[in-house]
Amino acid sequence: MSQSEVYIAPVSLQAIVSSALGVFCICAMLFPWLALLAVPGVVLGYLALKSIRRYELSGRKLAKVGICLSLIFGILAPVWYEIQFRSETLPGYQRFNFAAIMQDRQHSEEKLAALVGEHVCLKGYALPRREIQLNEFQMGYERPDASFGWKPDPEKTLMVQLPDGKSWKWHYEPIAVSGTLVRNPNAESNSDAPGFKLVQSEVAKAFVFP
Repeated sequence: MSQSEVYIAPVSLQAIVSSALGVFCICAMLFPWLALLAVPGVVLGYLALKSIRRYELSGRKLAKVGICLSLIFGILAPVWYEIQFRSETLPGYQRFNFAAIMQDRQHSEEKLAALVGEHVCLKGYALPRREIQLNEFQMGYERPDASFGWKPDPEKTLMVQLPDGKSWKWHYEPIAVSGTLVRNPNAESNSDAPGFKLVQSEVAKAFVFP
């Protein structure tokens, strides 16, 4: 058979798309919503295998790769996300969406007041930017501004106090704080002080935000 007569089977488009979706599913370890791509990844992979057998197409390996990656990371990513999500909160503490509470300016004080005395876990950013060991600091739901002279808005933040003898080194990443919410006694005499405070707090890295 001459070189001009060599037949090269076309690659199944479904196999190509399936393998691409499988690769995207790997990224679901960082962006969990990408795990949703596992469903079309698997479906297109099986359809590709059927088309390859029926129409003598190529791309069988691509289809199998797409199916395998979609199945593995489509299951693994949500499980990993759930493990990380649960690891942020101490046992006996209930998680609340701090950003959603504080962004509702009209009702934020009312919502926080309803949680006074409760063991809660809230996530945000430590304020202001001071790379030192801290026993007490403010926490907001927005990343701190790096501009000179910036001060946090007390209506958008609360205080965090660690147990006596404990400290935490400031960093720019989001944190998850588990503690008991109380009213801040300093707020009555200091207008710059937040109205609420988390006491006996434990600070952990927030893997999932918010």
